[in-house]
Amino acid sequence: MLNRETGRQLTGFSLIGAVNTLIHLMIVTGLVELLGISPVPANGLAFICANLFSFWANSRWSFQVAVTSQRYMRFLTVSFLGLSISLIAVAISEALRWHYLTGVILSFCVIPLLTFFSHKFWTYKK
Repeated sequence: MLNRETGRQLTGFSLIGAVNTLIHLMIVTGLVELLGISPVPANGLAFICANLFSFWANSRWSFQVAVTSQRYMRFLTVSFLGLSISLIAVAISEALRWHYLTGVILSFCVIPLLTFFSHKFWTYKK
């Protein structure tokens, strides 16, 4: 069972994650549909933009700590794990000739809990 503090952090992380997901989806679909960029690099660029927002917002609200370069390097390391899962999912979707958003959405189902606990126990460990 989650304690009160972890519950508060998870709630904040989840809300920020929902906003972050919208940011990611808007960027990746805009790049693919409007600019004709291939889905894999578009997803990578969307990841970078969403990652910067997520680090700032989670540092400030979910974990209530200062934004530091060391902490961002940890955040980025955890995020690269999530990026790897996301890029592999999109690449598999393309190989299977599925719509590229299938891979993006599948990765959104796996990444949140993995990254929350990685951030809680490593990135933002007090």
